[in-house]
Amino acid sequence: CGLQNEDEVKDYIKNVGTEYSFQCYKEKTPDGCFRLGDFFAGVKNDFPQAAKAYQLSCDDFDHPRGCSKTGAYYLYGKGFEKNKEKALHYFIKGCNLGNQDACFGAGSVFLSSKKGTPDSDLKQDRDKGLKLLETACKKDHQASCFNLSAVYLKGLGGMEKDMKKAIEYSTRSCELGHMYGCVNASRMYKLGDGIAKNDALANKYKERAKTLHDEAKETNRQLHFGQTS
Repeated sequence: CGLQNEDEVKDYIKNVGTEYSFQCYKEKTPDGCFRLGDFFAGVKNDFPQAAKAYQLSCDDFDHPRGCSKTGAYYLYGKGFEKNKEKALHYFIKGCNLGNQDACFGAGSVFLSSKKGTPDSDLKQDRDKGLKLLETACKKDHQASCFNLSAVYLKGLGGMEKDMKKAIEYSTRSCELGHMYGCVNASRMYKLGDGIAKNDALANKYKERAKTLHDEAKETNRQLHFGQTS
């Protein structure tokens, strides 16, 4: 049967935390430490403890998602002091362990870094950044495909625009469910922006964008309803 009152909910949450702590620190299971991180982040809103658990899952147990989470926490200063170099270290480790969010994170850091900024002495490395995003995109990581399309659509740091690659990655990100990838693809086909104009494809990607937008609105509505019901 379901939990009946607030005390039962508190006991349940406490027991979950105890179980995950036991899995992590006593049984030393990689998933246990990662779950403990999720528990601290999602249930307790204790980001320093979440960061500690995620980092442990990566450092001691090579948990790919734990490495990615640790990288993100260092990148955004969540539970740790902001540190781009450490973020990149954990992203690269997670990427090498097969986590595509980590490949995306590492690629984004390489593309956005500017040496001498207050939070980093990293310099931009366009080739490494693009290669990492390409690796993730090939594994169907939608944000990586979209960011590649944006790089080629706008040009980056003196790099020439490449509309052929821009439309390739825009349509791929759209197929993977990225609404703005669909929007960009529709616009490029409608205007003939560096590619052959094609009204049929422009409409196809416009409709796909509308569908994804409606789906996102419905998901948000259901989440809001669940929180207020």
